[in-house]
Amino acid sequence: MNLRTLITLALPRSATDRRRLQLLVLSVAVAGAFLLAGLRITRLGFSSDLAYDDVITSSDGYIVATPSGGYSDYLQESGLRGGVALATVFLAATACALAYQALKLGTAARDRRLAAFRLAGATPDQVRTLGAVEGALAGLAGGILAGPVYLVLALLIQALPQVARVLPRPDGWDAAGWPALAILLGAATAVLGSRLRRGLVTDPLAGAEHKPVRVRTGIIGGVVGLVLIVAGMSGLMARAESFGTAIIFVPAAGVLIATITLAPLLAYGQGRRLSRSTDPIKVLAGGRLIRTARTAGRSITLFVLCGTVVGLCAASMVALWREYSTQEGGMGGSLTFYSTGFGLAAFASLAVALAAGASLLAGTADDLVDQRRNLACLSIFGVGEDHLRRSVRLRLTAIATPAVAVGLAVGYFLTSRREVYPSLDSGTALLGLLILVVVGTGLTWLVAAGAAALLRGQVREAIDPQNLRSA
Repeated sequence: MNLRTLITLALPRSATDRRRLQLLVLSVAVAGAFLLAGLRITRLGFSSDLAYDDVITSSDGYIVATPSGGYSDYLQESGLRGGVALATVFLAATACALAYQALKLGTAARDRRLAAFRLAGATPDQVRTLGAVEGALAGLAGGILAGPVYLVLALLIQALPQVARVLPRPDGWDAAGWPALAILLGAATAVLGSRLRRGLVTDPLAGAEHKPVRVRTGIIGGVVGLVLIVAGMSGLMARAESFGTAIIFVPAAGVLIATITLAPLLAYGQGRRLSRSTDPIKVLAGGRLIRTARTAGRSITLFVLCGTVVGLCAASMVALWREYSTQEGGMGGSLTFYSTGFGLAAFASLAVALAAGASLLAGTADDLVDQRRNLACLSIFGVGEDHLRRSVRLRLTAIATPAVAVGLAVGYFLTSRREVYPSLDSGTALLGLLILVVVGTGLTWLVAAGAAALLRGQVREAIDPQNLRSA
């Protein structure tokens, strides 16, 4: 097959394929924009601070400096600049994860199409090349779109107050590196596209296997994570000075390990709980959660980790506010500095959570398409569109809401237990925890319910009796 034939076969032909392609292109564009931002920050260097126009001492003893470049202190100081660059890399990695999820959407339909090519006489190399071309087209389009997205992002940040300007103005090197980055993103997506469903390429009659949840691995990982959390918190509260600030990474590693290993078990357990109900809506939602426990577990992991970071930032902000408000002379100018840092961290976590939610929503839409024949059968036997919409809403809220609540509680609790902020007493910590969890859980439920409403079209298409016709 020549290149023209490959491009023709790789172009989307259905509305589902077009939506998947749009999500993939947008994800790659966002990832490329954050990579351009990280490269722009690294060109400032990490060996010396930028110049300041004016340096004075405030009434509470803190040094207040006015940056000459009009940037935030997080860019002015060389010791903090690397953290901002690393944050852009993390955000780019999150967008890449969403792009990978978008690339895997439509697995059932793509498997049938690739199997048809193989049975029609296409060689495995030709099928792999078709997947590579499909990924390369989307990656190249996203890379080209990354430049305008980065420019808009930079202009928006320049319009913010000086304390929040954590991205320098674009320069000529950005325009020079943009085409190279677009080619690199196109090559990366081409490699991923060629490696998806390698078993099907070898055997066209091989179906997608349902991988069971590994209970033993989850329990072992949960125990290891809990031990690390307890040990790390004991070191923070008892011997923080002897271990240094590096001890804080021990409980963080514990939370990460426990979340990754326990998340599929939590999704599976939630599905089992719902499937034992007498309500058919809950039975439908629980059955799909059991079937997609591993996929749902990945979303739960991101929700818990993002909630942990937001809870940590909230507890730190409450403690800082109490500490500075009780000082003579007011809160002090440094409160703005710390507030900006915690606010940016919380904003980045919310962006990651939204990306995880978009991935979960896209996966749910893909599952509706894959199960449309079964859902059409249910429609024939009396399950209406409203019932299925409620089932989809319950499926999303049953995953996102508890995960965010657990993350907020863990992050707030671990931070409030540290003796770094002695002004944060137990009563204030408990009240703040309750307010944060209630508000965060309520907002998460509203967002998840609103996201489920976006799938009305997919639900209506899935229950159409025409889906029972043979293809």
